[in-house]
Amino acid sequence: MNEIQWDRLMNTNDLQVSGIEVSNIVNQLKHQVTFIKFKSNCHTYSRIYYLALSEDVIHYKGSRDKSKNEACKIKDIDQVRAGFTTAVWKACLNKRKITRDIENLAFSILYDNNRHSLDLLAETEEIRSQWIEGLTIIIQRYQSHVSTHHEITNQWIWQVFSQADSDQSGYLNRREVHRLLVSLNIELDERSIDTYFNRANIRTNTYEQLKHLDKDEFLTFYKIVSCRPELIELVCQFNGSTPQKKKKVLSDYNILNNIARLSPVAHPQDASEISFTKSVNKRQSSFISCRRGSSSVKTENPSRLCDVTDENQYLSIEQLQDFLQKEQHLKTISIEDCSKLIARFEPSLEGRASEELSVDGLRLLLLHDEFCIMNPNKTRRVYHDMTRPITDYFIATSHNTYIRDTQIYGECTPETYIHALRTGCRAVEMDCYDGDNMEPIVYHGNTLTTPITFREIIMAIKPEAFSVSPYPIFLNIENHCTYQQQGIMARLLKEVFRDQLLSEPLVENFDKLPSPEDLKYKVLIRSRRYPKGKTAADPKSDRSNDETEANPKDYHPDFSNLIIYSEIVSFKDITHSLCTQKCFHSISFKESKADDLIDARAPDNLDLIRLTQHHLVRVYPGTKRQNSSNINPVDYWNYGVQMVALNYQSNDNAMHQQHGFFSDNGGCGYLLKSPCLLSDDPLFDPKAKNYKKGKHLQIRIISGQHLPKEHGYIKDKDVVDPFVEVITYGIRHDSTEHRTRTVHNNGLNPIWDHKIDLDIYCPELCLVLFKVRDEDRYGASKFLGQACIPFTALQLGYRHIKLKEKNGDYICGTLFVHVKIEDF
Repeated sequence: MNEIQWDRLMNTNDLQVSGIEVSNIVNQLKHQVTFIKFKSNCHTYSRIYYLALSEDVIHYKGSRDKSKNEACKIKDIDQVRAGFTTAVWKACLNKRKITRDIENLAFSILYDNNRHSLDLLAETEEIRSQWIEGLTIIIQRYQSHVSTHHEITNQWIWQVFSQADSDQSGYLNRREVHRLLVSLNIELDERSIDTYFNRANIRTNTYEQLKHLDKDEFLTFYKIVSCRPELIELVCQFNGSTPQKKKKVLSDYNILNNIARLSPVAHPQDASEISFTKSVNKRQSSFISCRRGSSSVKTENPSRLCDVTDENQYLSIEQLQDFLQKEQHLKTISIEDCSKLIARFEPSLEGRASEELSVDGLRLLLLHDEFCIMNPNKTRRVYHDMTRPITDYFIATSHNTYIRDTQIYGECTPETYIHALRTGCRAVEMDCYDGDNMEPIVYHGNTLTTPITFREIIMAIKPEAFSVSPYPIFLNIENHCTYQQQGIMARLLKEVFRDQLLSEPLVENFDKLPSPEDLKYKVLIRSRRYPKGKTAADPKSDRSNDETEANPKDYHPDFSNLIIYSEIVSFKDITHSLCTQKCFHSISFKESKADDLIDARAPDNLDLIRLTQHHLVRVYPGTKRQNSSNINPVDYWNYGVQMVALNYQSNDNAMHQQHGFFSDNGGCGYLLKSPCLLSDDPLFDPKAKNYKKGKHLQIRIISGQHLPKEHGYIKDKDVVDPFVEVITYGIRHDSTEHRTRTVHNNGLNPIWDHKIDLDIYCPELCLVLFKVRDEDRYGASKFLGQACIPFTALQLGYRHIKLKEKNGDYICGTLFVHVKIEDF
């Protein structure tokens, strides 16, 4: 564990100092306040808005209809902006429904990847400022994981508690608790519910109190039924418990009757490994049952049923050190370090005083980002060498960035650029055409997409260009404008970006491109630059390179002179490009043309790698993908293609790979290519096995926690039947698929204990995608959560995986796994 990790792990002073102040700011939003809501048709509505007590959703009430409605969830909010910045406000300004003198009262909440906005007008500037400040704090807390996973889980439980409390009494009876458990993906029989209900109910003054659980009691109830047997076994293994003591501990916690009954694991296990499975009685049904049986837990101290209270259920400071050194591969961690960890994560005063870590303390420690599966030293800082020519890097690239929906219809919007840039994209695209009143526009030509002005797009890009990454941003401009409007584009680019716009080479007479470090905070134009009267290649051929113009035209020198290091040129063949074209010449391929080069017989397929060593190459989806589906980016990264352009609006496997791949190197949008792609390595071929750097990967999918229903639909009465898919992407022999068995009727804490063994021949280009799905015996399985991780960023040992939705937003659900990597 290095110094940087310790700084992030232990530095909580700022949060503690500002905690009261932050709480006061956020609490102001829980008071009901009236705003005027504006819609895109310029209609207005008076609404009462307030933040829910759970701090995870904004509610509103109509002026007439006083029923509570959901405006938007906090987790879906991308930005809060002051003033007239959205399309709704601009439409109202154009129709003269509002005037600039009230802009100081206006603000907008953008959500769902900037696709939608809630546009509100406050009564006073003070109210507007309170809401902007409060929402900004909540959003940052959610997005940056300042709130611990434990706190997020509590808020989630309180949210569904409020929804189940139909009469808003603040209490739940047994029937309401049963319905709520189903909504939380927990299936218990009536006897178990009664047992747990009685243990959690600590208010015993009156008969009426015995019939209900308040919020805190339900939280205790929930913790009782969601104990982690695998963590208890882990503690027992490292604290020297005998098998008899370990069995008693599990029995005392009612685990043996509660864990999923799974068939034995197919793989033989080492004696040193922990087994979390329980054999199935031969007389039982062959399907997997997760219905919980009756309790045998002792009834004393019900509020501490999941706490560690005796010698067999905690780790001493020496045992914690042993665990972290042997299993978590923290070879140099000291007793003093372990003392800091106990002080940081142990929830009980007794445990901290005696320097012992309980099961709950171990859970909180292992849920911290520093101990999760993704190595934070690779995701939170730039550590690659950023001083090499820019051709040596993969670059996060967007295709037709202006499109929000499909390629043939829908609204073009600047919000898609903001979303892409805020997720680390460093190369965006715009198709430019002549507009009315000498105002260039952007849209997808010959389609039903609604145009937007070029000016609006670059104005939206300006404040976000370097908000996430300091490294250069490419504006890929497909130029269909006439001579005059090209000049206008050039003028607008200079006016908006000023010194950030690269307008001349950094040095004269260069024979290689500058580095990302050289180009920090610079905007680069990527487009065609032809002398007057020259004709581009025919773009109608499906095998030609794109981003060409169909007709001869004049190229305005003001625009052409802005194309410095990425001039798009036509492609004849690789030999021609390598022999005649300059280092600043860039080539674009449709996916079909790139596939032709990749599908060539060895060693001709390696020519594409040679091309990418000298030129920036861009590959983009073909014209048949009108639904905005994506190409598989790994296929092209394997050959060194720097710019694999993806439709960022599509929440598909390709975008999961994109976000996982570029989460490395601090998420800056630039990744230094593997050495095998930067030299003429005779041993490397993406179609062949490479034993030189191969690794053996073993992943044990142990368990899941708090798995949501599809789309988070809490009111769905079905309990999920989860299984896990593990998919590896990389060179041909590294592309594999695996899955666990299905655990029926358990989204709370399913246990799979499934082992996967595989050989990875090129770890530097390998991604590991975890997908949790809900099996449906009558149809296709449903998506529940995913996480994509670069092989080189995997942390060894026992790790949690924090799951995300399709759009990349984190959810409450996690997986618990064990990772082992060895050389061949």
